Amino acid sequence: MKPMVCAAVLLAFIGAARAADLDWQRFQDTSVIEILTHDEGGALRETSVWIVPLAGHGYVRTNDSRWLANIRRGSPVALRVEGDEFAVSAREVDDAALKERVEEGFKQKYGFTQRVMSAFRFREPTVLELTAQGGSR
Repeated sequence: MKPMVCAAVLLAFIGAARAADLDWQRFQDTSVIEILTHDEGGALRETSVWIVPLAGHGYVRTNDSRWLANIRRGSPVALRVEGDEFAVSAREVDDAALKERVEEGFKQKYGFTQRVMSAFRFREPTVLELTAQGGSR
C-alpha cells in the first residue's frame, strides 16, 4: 500500500475507535491542539492551532495555509490533543452568522491575545467546522 493510503486507513480506524469518545467540550479547556493532514507527497503535516467547541462541533481558522490546501485536496484530517488522536471531517463555513458566533467564541476563549491578533489580520480567515467521523452532523 502507498504511505498515504496506509495513513488514511489508520486514521479511519482511529476515528472509528474514538468517535464515540469525542466530547467537543473537552477542547474548551485546551488552548492548542494539533491538526493532522497529509501533504501532496503523503508526508504527515502536524500544525498547532486554536480550537473552539460550539454546538457539537469544533471550529478552527486559518488563512492560505498548507494544511488548508491539504484539506481542500481531500487529505484525511485528524486532531491530536493530549496524546489522543481523533479522525474528523472538515468543511468550510460560509454562513456569516455562524462565522460571527465562532469569532465570538475565539474572543471569549483566547481573550486579549485573540483581540490583538484580530487587529492585525489583513483579511478574514477561513473557518472550518470539524465533525467526528462516524458522528452526527
